[in-house]
Amino acid sequence: MPVQPSQGQWAHAPVDARWHGSRARCRPRDGVPGRAAGALVLLAFASIAGAQLSGSATLVSDYRYRGVTLSDRDPAAQAGLTYDDPHGWFVGAFGSTARLASPVGATWQTQVYAGYASRISSQVSLEAGGDYSAFADASGYDYGEVYVGAAAQGLSVRIYYSPRYFGQQGSAVYGEINGAHALSDSLRIFAHVGLTRTEAYYEYGYHPAQSTVDGRIGIGADFDWLHLELAWVGISDKNAGYRITGTTSPNTVVLTLSHAF
Repeated sequence: MPVQPSQGQWAHAPVDARWHGSRARCRPRDGVPGRAAGALVLLAFASIAGAQLSGSATLVSDYRYRGVTLSDRDPAAQAGLTYDDPHGWFVGAFGSTARLASPVGATWQTQVYAGYASRISSQVSLEAGGDYSAFADASGYDYGEVYVGAAAQGLSVRIYYSPRYFGQQGSAVYGEINGAHALSDSLRIFAHVGLTRTEAYYEYGYHPAQSTVDGRIGIGADFDWLHLELAWVGISDKNAGYRITGTTSPNTVVLTLSHAF
């Protein structure tokens, strides 16, 4: 039977990474102890009556975050864990393998997030929260965001703000619209469009303000224990994330295999 998204999963479904997923980000660090401690806290929370703890393990053919490849166009492994409080609060963590520009290379991204979701009618929900992304051996790319969003009848919108996007000097605003439509109990189509607006800043030269549009459209299918998605992912500027990734992000097709628990 398909696992239905919880409030926290609605906030951070791994559509573009961390939200999703998944989420990128230079001082040596080891995120394993922090992730383990976070998991223990979440497990403790799950003992509260009415609480829900859910997770997922995922493989993607290319880790695309807001249209930009964070895996150098190679496959990536991801995992997520979300705790939902019956009163609307949620907290969670997402992790993914990643590959950034030299000298970082292969790394691991960890994202933690928290927020509050409230249903204001039988069909409309509102949400607000924040998240923080960190990269092993690449803390210069770490960054945080705050966001607000709304959802109604298979449609959701969100606006994010980061004062130092991917650790850069400039701030960024990201807006997105997501839609999904069930074709049957186990089959659905979905679409996403987003706009990233980064501010101009000086760092080793002048970096002008930039607007980048990304999109995703595909089909998802639920089987006994497996969720499968096939999607086309596009971006208006394939060089948009080059300073961070060291590679271009041409339009591509992404295959996702995920197991929810």
